[in-house]
Amino acid sequence: MNKITFPYHLTAASIIAYAHSIEAPLQRIGEALIAPSTMPVAFWKIADAPWLDKGKTFLHGSQSFTYKAPLKAGAHLVCELELTKTEKKTGRSRNLILYTHVLTCTCGGERIVTAETVLIDAGDPL
Repeated sequence: MNKITFPYHLTAASIIAYAHSIEAPLQRIGEALIAPSTMPVAFWKIADAPWLDKGKTFLHGSQSFTYKAPLKAGAHLVCELELTKTEKKTGRSRNLILYTHVLTCTCGGERIVTAETVLIDAGDPL
């Protein structure tokens, strides 16, 4: 299975905690508190991606975000995390496995954000 779907309730408290953790200023549109643009990576904490070994530490390769609307406090999101590509490479001193993921979050049936993230398993020494 290379795809999982999970709900995420975006609270003001979770936005504030994440913003403080990355030293980002709090942003609002009118009265609505807006999540920092990189916050979707934190949604993975509740996702149990069966293809990732929980005992391993992964390196962050790259990430990109495409927004259709801002993530606002109070949103009830439906998130789909999909493993779209696995690639083996040989590094200078280790074999590497690159895992490319796409996270799509919708609210009320409308797509809000799509995030592509590459995680790297540094593997065993050569």
